[in-house]
Amino acid sequence: MDIVIEALGIFLLRVLGITVSTLATILTVQGRKLPAIITGSLSTFVYVVAIGKVVNDLDNAINVAAYVVGFGVGTWVGMVLEGRMALGYAEVRIISTSHGNEIANALREAGFGVTQTYGRGQDHAVAIIDAFVPRKSVAVILKKTEEKDDKAIVAVSEARQIQGGYWRLPDRRR
Repeated sequence: MDIVIEALGIFLLRVLGITVSTLATILTVQGRKLPAIITGSLSTFVYVVAIGKVVNDLDNAINVAAYVVGFGVGTWVGMVLEGRMALGYAEVRIISTSHGNEIANALREAGFGVTQTYGRGQDHAVAIIDAFVPRKSVAVILKKTEEKDDKAIVAVSEARQIQGGYWRLPDRRR
């Protein structure tokens, strides 16, 4: 029974460590220094404790397996958690051949700041709508865009830093 409890402990430590490490990596990429340092340090501490338990008895296949499986599960948990937290900002670009004004107006009514420009596609004039939004708001932007033009082209990319512009907390329930 002690073997199972020790393996479960290693597994849980590894899940925790990798989950926190995944968040630390994302925070580092986003330039959030203090949170990245704290999460990275916590991740390293948990790693040292877990690897110490495994290295002390490398012949114990159950502990090694718990360590390896914990890595995979921790990576998945970290990705799911970060997706729900939706840290940071996104740049959303929408290109519409026929409903640009309706999309821009719907997004403005929902509280988003948008910039609307015009261009020329291969066969038609197009409206180009750009918005910088919290990542948590991307789903709302996509929904409102699809309601107005289900053929619109939408590209979402990470915006590492935002400065200035029009900011109002959008009503995400709409």
